[in-house]
Amino acid sequence: MVRQRVLRVYALFGVVTCLLSNSPIGLKDLRRFTDLSGYYANSEEVGEPNFPDDLTYTKFLELYTDRPNYTTMLKNASVSPLLQYFPDFCADCMWSPQMTCQSRAFFLQNNYGTPNPEQALMDDKNRVTCKNPPLKIFWQDDGVDELDNVFVQPKIQRENITYSPMMGNLTIFFYETLRPDMGADLVEKMRTQYSDRNNSETNAQADIAIIDLFRTFPGRTDNPSEADIFVVPYPHASHCVSKPTGVWKGACAHIAYNLMKDGVFNTLNHYIGNERRHLFLNVINQGNSNPTIRNTPLSITIGPRYKDDNIIVPYMNNLPSFQPSAVRSHGMSWWTRPRTYVMTYFFGISNSKMRNSPRHYRKGFMQEVQSNWPETLGGLPYAIRVMTRGYKPPSRVFTHMYKDSIFCPTLPGDTPPQKRFFDVIMMGCIPVVLSFPTQGNMTSWHQPGGQPIENSYPWIKGSDSVDPSNEIDYRSFVVEVTGGVENVRPTIEALMNNYTEIRRRQLALMKYAPYFTYGMGEDAHKYTDSFSKILESLRHYLDGKFLGS
Repeated sequence: MVRQRVLRVYALFGVVTCLLSNSPIGLKDLRRFTDLSGYYANSEEVGEPNFPDDLTYTKFLELYTDRPNYTTMLKNASVSPLLQYFPDFCADCMWSPQMTCQSRAFFLQNNYGTPNPEQALMDDKNRVTCKNPPLKIFWQDDGVDELDNVFVQPKIQRENITYSPMMGNLTIFFYETLRPDMGADLVEKMRTQYSDRNNSETNAQADIAIIDLFRTFPGRTDNPSEADIFVVPYPHASHCVSKPTGVWKGACAHIAYNLMKDGVFNTLNHYIGNERRHLFLNVINQGNSNPTIRNTPLSITIGPRYKDDNIIVPYMNNLPSFQPSAVRSHGMSWWTRPRTYVMTYFFGISNSKMRNSPRHYRKGFMQEVQSNWPETLGGLPYAIRVMTRGYKPPSRVFTHMYKDSIFCPTLPGDTPPQKRFFDVIMMGCIPVVLSFPTQGNMTSWHQPGGQPIENSYPWIKGSDSVDPSNEIDYRSFVVEVTGGVENVRPTIEALMNNYTEIRRRQLALMKYAPYFTYGMGEDAHKYTDSFSKILESLRHYLDGKFLGS
């Protein structure tokens, strides 16, 4: 009896702590939380409820006595003006391997005078329909986006940094001799470009953050004889996407070899004899990077790993709400809070290489949803929508919807992994992937025979990229769907019948999400984040334990 009272006190203390934090739960919710107190009685861990195995997610929601159910929300829902950003997508849909829905519509109209040909094609049940599923928006849009990003903030100053989680374990030499147009000036040019909230080239921006963090690392030395690692601050990925020639060529061929040779390699006074200790930055998918940088002995890259001595890092989200302090400030109640949607997935389907790209799984998934999915899964609605070219929803739409969803599919794109995968994790949404067999009895989340996950995701268990005790157990939170897109629905429905399993995965997200952040500004060098994990990998490499040591 005494133990039960103590546990209830801890539970109440956790609720009060949550209410005083920046959690979306308000004071009016204190009463409804008391309905959960009975589940704490037999918990082995103080403060963590012991839910029965047969508790479904909808029954869990019923414990929140003042939360409207889906039927009530549907009855009270009004048409949101945000729906204008999600039209049907005939223009982008492949009606056949040879033509889009739009092209077919023009053909029918010009040759047969078919009235409303686009609508007729989208409603054709005998073919792959090109019409989006219904979308219900149950929240009131306040019209406010997260305006600033970390590149707007004052640049980190070296003299202001006196601590780092890896301080004392690694000494780095940071080159300041690169030709300005390939070094310092290029970094500042790209920092300015990334500070524009309308900038669309965000997949490569991590190199600017990583350069800033190496430049200000308190374990930096100006004496090359003391250095463990020599950092080459050439932001190759950002240079590629900046298209200085005004054109884009595959494998970043628009950046000439002689430009990199004269502006970067010829300025590295300590390279000869230390080649394998020179760290280059190549945070762009390998197919888009220039072979000159891709083939360097040691580099930081976005997965998949091209060489054994590649250090894989996550994509960067530059919004303040994705900084380590913000992600770490969320308590257990934030990660396990009730959600409105069972699933949210906004994605692009139009691609000139669709037939040869794993993106075709997205098309198959949309067909499966349109043909075989009911209005709800596990008692909750879903938000699945193909993005149409020319329509750019405000960023707050994605942020709100993903944060208010339990599951977020990250189906295959052109390369593994995707920026979306890391974004949804930090928004508390459980990623859903397709799982395929690949070489060596391993698993790929990209395509059959594709790159194993151990070669594709940063610091994943089994990658030998950091000490095994510090690897990330992705499988503790990622939902793997085998057998194709038709198995997404039964997999999610089974999980919706097991609230305990959903909660376990959400708490695993809470544990690992901070490792996918890049601390900038006031957050720089304070937390265990992506940069500190990079330093861990470098130490592992120097100790001869890294896969490519």
